[in-house]
Amino acid sequence: MPTASPARPTTVRTTLAEQFAPVLHVHAELLADCVPAVDADEAQRRIRNGQIGYDALRVLRSCGDLRPRFARVVDAFEVSGFISNDDRRALLDGDLDVDDLVSGWFTGDRTPRDPRRRVARQAAIVVGNALLRAASARVGPAATWKAWTRTACPCCGGSPDIALVERGTQRILVCARCDSQWSARRDGCLGCDTDDSPAIARIGNPELDYDLVMCNACGRFLKERPRRGVESFIVERALTTELDLAAEQRGLRI
Repeated sequence: MPTASPARPTTVRTTLAEQFAPVLHVHAELLADCVPAVDADEAQRRIRNGQIGYDALRVLRSCGDLRPRFARVVDAFEVSGFISNDDRRALLDGDLDVDDLVSGWFTGDRTPRDPRRRVARQAAIVVGNALLRAASARVGPAATWKAWTRTACPCCGGSPDIALVERGTQRILVCARCDSQWSARRDGCLGCDTDDSPAIARIGNPELDYDLVMCNACGRFLKERPRRGVESFIVERALTTELDLAAEQRGLRI
């Protein structure tokens, strides 16, 4: 995946978003095409009772064969210039288990260091995200979980990987799986609730306009940035892949 080196984050982000246009187009088509098995009324009832809305793994399994969707995303990566035609053929003609790739993302496997394997994982994430995002959209608008107080996503139970902040307001957490957004109920670490400054390390990256926020007490990390100027979260996550790798090398998790 591409990494950003210029010192103007807005330019880098906009350029990457333009390059990702074919991928975002396929992602939008997957969102429109899939009909995940979700009981919206039951999910809303569960959320009101402080429970996770739906079983994310069951939703993924309800969507059938993931390989054709994966192939469409890989084709879009090739059109975008992220991989060569040879790499595209190798990914599609090889023995990759798409279900295994999606499950690995779902269960928090580490980001692969091999470039080709990393692209395969990214394509699988685009597929899985589209399916879970479609499921969460069926649950209802964000007002449905306005009173949510837990750290896990109210819809699919995923952990947040991005926090969006505005001056004088609470952090808005973004689910790493389905992109649902909800308010953080505390300012400290989301894992252990510590706000002790020696335990919380913050490494700013002005090139990306992100801070990598790490808790040395419980080993969790979060990528934090201002809410303004956010592109599609597919683009944001591609932009910050190296931050994820840096955190994982330290033994941290989201």
